[in-house]
Amino acid sequence: MDCRALTRPSGGTQLLAMDTVLDRPWSTESFLAWEDQQEGKHEFDGLVVLAMTGGTVAHQEIVFNLRVLLARLLDGTSLRALHEMRLRIGQRIRYPDVLIAAGPLDQALQTLNDAVVIFEVLSDDTAATDRVEKLIDYAGVPSLQRYIMLEQASRTAIVCKPASGGSWTVTAQAEGAIALPELNLMLPLEDIYQGLSFPIQTNDRSPD
Repeated sequence: MDCRALTRPSGGTQLLAMDTVLDRPWSTESFLAWEDQQEGKHEFDGLVVLAMTGGTVAHQEIVFNLRVLLARLLDGTSLRALHEMRLRIGQRIRYPDVLIAAGPLDQALQTLNDAVVIFEVLSDDTAATDRVEKLIDYAGVPSLQRYIMLEQASRTAIVCKPASGGSWTVTAQAEGAIALPELNLMLPLEDIYQGLSFPIQTNDRSPD
């Protein structure tokens, strides 16, 4: 999900609505207490509050398709697919586009502390954050089996699997299905990207 930092602007830039609280020192607990009183959603990277903004049509389609697919595949299991559910990792707060959590879950629960699979749909504004900062953050999720980044501009999944020593095994996949053997799941890319079209890549180089 797209986010932007809520910092005090300079010059003649219009002040944000939450400007009255920007000068306070933030802790995770004070952030959570504050956010529970807000209408919108915000992430917290341990220092800075990040307002969540709207995504593209492609972003919405991918998230919708993924939720429909997971709802069908997880029906009858103890696993739950959740959209933009607040997730606490140490002192940081994130809202993954979609995650899979192990149940049972209290229906009144507002904040998770664990997940088994996390999905983020990449955008131009957040790709660096998703590829680097969140990769570091999600390494701290205790039961995480996969962190999967889904491109918007192409039918491509970047699958990150935790390895020993805090490292990751990363593979890119542009066809077939994403395998989650630990959960006995296969996620066809065709289903995730249903309804979307992408330019056909051609090689315009003339033969020698």
